[in-house]
Amino acid sequence: MKSASAKKAALILCLAAPLHAGVLTYGTEDCLGTGCYGTADPTAGATLIGLAPDTVTVASQSFPHSFPFSPSAGDFPGTDQIYVGSVQTGAHDGYAVSPERINGPDVMTMDYSSLVGSGQTVTGLTLGIAADDFQFPLFGQPFIVTVDGVADPALTVELESLNESGPAVQFFTVGLDPSLDNASHILTLSIDEGGDGGDGWAVDFLTVGVETEAATPEPGTAAMAVTGILALVAGLRRLTRKTA
Repeated sequence: MKSASAKKAALILCLAAPLHAGVLTYGTEDCLGTGCYGTADPTAGATLIGLAPDTVTVASQSFPHSFPFSPSAGDFPGTDQIYVGSVQTGAHDGYAVSPERINGPDVMTMDYSSLVGSGQTVTGLTLGIAADDFQFPLFGQPFIVTVDGVADPALTVELESLNESGPAVQFFTVGLDPSLDNASHILTLSIDEGGDGGDGWAVDFLTVGVETEAATPEPGTAAMAVTGILALVAGLRRLTRKTA
């Protein structure tokens, strides 16, 4: 039989257990409007939720496609659009000379407040990006990546590791520090390009995976709750003995 202290510890752990986990998708999973996914799931093999900060997982398949393309009415802002650097002085690929291109940065704002209930604290954030035509290893034009205005080294390293060598979408996810969560529960991702800005890129869609738990109660409040629950259990046991 468990001791009273063990029961209290178990109840406190129960109070702090995760209450909710979910994933939101921003944009349409349509391979930039080209339909190259077919019936395949472009996120397969990647972990959409529960990643520790700076941990990266990559989907098992990439998807070559045709171009050019342009956003359709209603597309999530920042997706299905060919970008080049905010200052472009060179051109290294077809995207960089495509008339559909626009100058960066590509800023995408993701509201995940629907996944955070009243009184809950965000304990996990996982960002997913369907990245298209990133070719830093080939062209050497560095990417400038920030989340909520702060440089994200892990995300930058992953985008610069992609060598898609032509129009192709590769989905990956990265764990973010939960301390990025703010009162509005909004993430703002910005991607720009330095150098000569001439390595064009695009994003098809994004995901945000969120884990939450009940806000940790004050020590006195938690102790009172545990005491009350134990008293209720003791009362039920006495009542059971009398009626047995």
